[in-house]
Amino acid sequence: MISRLRLRHLLWLMAFIGFCQAALVGPALAGDDLKTTLSIRNDGTEPLKCVIIFGHWVTTDIAAIQPNQTSDVTIMRAIKDGALYVPRFDGRHMMVERIACGRVDSWWESIGDVPLLPLRETPQPATQTQCRLDQHAECTVPRAAS
Repeated sequence: MISRLRLRHLLWLMAFIGFCQAALVGPALAGDDLKTTLSIRNDGTEPLKCVIIFGHWVTTDIAAIQPNQTSDVTIMRAIKDGALYVPRFDGRHMMVERIACGRVDSWWESIGDVPLLPLRETPQPATQTQCRLDQHAECTVPRAAS
């Protein structure tokens, strides 16, 4: 018969093994996530600078988008909850907080966001948004690419 102390140790060991398996299974499910392309079109008359902002103010610049030109951004959409991310070099997910666009010069004073909620809510392999600079950048809600 197993003593209570050994039984307790066995239960802790089983819980630890279960926790480790859950940690390993999470990233494996990322293979089911949807790779999606967001096309950002500059419908204005001056160049547009867009930046992907991750948590903790880590950023990735998107090349300046000239008037009447488009730049494509590839991001991943988690199948289980719609979270948007870009895979890091080590396989971890860099969670997208926002995509902000503005003037090349005085970017911070002119930024406006690309609305990301539709990308999070509905899986689409390709979407497009149109942006235009006024006092701030104004971008349309992304729609399925035609």
